[in-house]
Amino acid sequence: MRYFTYDVISAANGWGGKSKAEQRKGEARYTLVFEKYKEQLESLESRISRGAYQFFRYGFGSTGLHDARLLSIRAGDGLNYVPGGEQPFLLNRQRLSVVVEFLNYEQTAHYMFDLRKVSRLTCDLFVEEESYAKSVGDLYTYELNGIGDELELGLLFASGATITVQFGTLVFRKKRLK
Repeated sequence: MRYFTYDVISAANGWGGKSKAEQRKGEARYTLVFEKYKEQLESLESRISRGAYQFFRYGFGSTGLHDARLLSIRAGDGLNYVPGGEQPFLLNRQRLSVVVEFLNYEQTAHYMFDLRKVSRLTCDLFVEEESYAKSVGDLYTYELNGIGDELELGLLFASGATITVQFGTLVFRKKRLK
C-alpha cells in the first residue's frame, strides 16, 4: 500500500489508544493522503475500463468493498488451463495471472479483479487473532496505483494483512446478487 498504509488508517481511526488530539492529527493526515491518492488515480483513468475507474474513484460504503470478505485469491501460469490430456500446457508461453474475488459487506455484490501480465504478487495474509471463525477478516481499504507502465492493486485488511499485485491489465467485474 502506497497511500492507505496501516499506520495512516490506524491513526485516523484512533486505534491503539490514541488521544483525541492524535486522532485529529491522524484524520488530517488521512485527508491529505486521500487527496493525493485521488490526483494520482485520475492519471490512471485512460489505462483502465470506465467501470473500474468508477469503482476506484467513487466506490465507498455500500458501493465499495469496505468490510468485504475475501472469497478467493488464485494465482498461476495456467488459471484457465484444464488438465485432462486433451490440450497440451504450452510451456514458457503462459503468463502469471491473479484473480481476487470479494463479497461486499451487504452481500449484494460479487467483485472480481482479474489481473493479467502479473510481474509481482506479495501476500501477507494471516488469520485474525481474535476471530472466532479464524478467517482473514474484513477488507478495510484498497487502492490502485501506477508504477511506470504497470498498475498495482493494494488491499489492506483490518487485521493488517495485505495483498499487493503489480500487473499490466485489469479486468474488473461486478455482479449484483439477489
